[in-house]
Amino acid sequence: MKLKSSRFTLLGVVAAASLAFALVGAAPAGATTGGGGPFTCGDGSLPGGTYSSVTVTGSCTVDSGNVTVTGDVVVASPFGTLIAAFGGSDLVVGGRMLVQSGGALVLGCEASAFPCLNDDPHNPTMETNDRIGGNLNSQDALAVLVHHNIIGGQVIQNGGGGGPSCRPRTRLLGSPAYATYEDNVIHGNVSITDWKSCWMGFFRNSSTSVEYLRNATLDPDGNEMATNTINGGLRCSGNAPAPQIGDSGGSLNVVTGRVGGGQCEDIVQPPPAS
Repeated sequence: MKLKSSRFTLLGVVAAASLAFALVGAAPAGATTGGGGPFTCGDGSLPGGTYSSVTVTGSCTVDSGNVTVTGDVVVASPFGTLIAAFGGSDLVVGGRMLVQSGGALVLGCEASAFPCLNDDPHNPTMETNDRIGGNLNSQDALAVLVHHNIIGGQVIQNGGGGGPSCRPRTRLLGSPAYATYEDNVIHGNVSITDWKSCWMGFFRNSSTSVEYLRNATLDPDGNEMATNTINGGLRCSGNAPAPQIGDSGGSLNVVTGRVGGGQCEDIVQPPPAS
């Protein structure tokens, strides 16, 4: 799957953009800039400002200026959808980002891989610089798209994806369910386990140890991992298909620690000759 022309990445952009632009200007009546307290965002736009915490219960966009959350952001079960992929509207989370069962997250955008939803589609130049101070945790999420972020803690993705299927999802406006992590700086460990969907990608990230276990994609070109720098160990097992470079055009992954599990050894740069 080509990184810049992936059919699933493009479907995701189209789906997210359609949803996001449908919601622009649909903020609840009386909504104002953040006043420092907790905020619940249903269908509409999260106003720019500062909050102590945010709970997302419907389809919520970050498109009205920068948002700072000093505590946690929860994308709630069963239909919470957070779309933070608009140039000029960065999201900074001091605590954790939690995506609950059935939730969907679109966090970050960049011209080279996932253009911002308010950018020129023919000549994209924008990017976001979102940050999460703690962990990014998703449990049985429907979709997780993460681009060009700094994550201070761990990435833990367990279960979800809606099953190994590429059928269009009404909720995702025609896109199949998928997950991808691209161009992120992750200061903690990464654990991606038991994900079942159409496709999954992990590209050009910097992190500490990574475990990638029992993930299944219907697309035989799924479970693509390329051009990552892993400053620790890498363990891959039980995945179908096995992790691969695929047709991404990426390079072998650099891993400084032990590589184990039997499925990732062929996609790692060999150690330098002694």
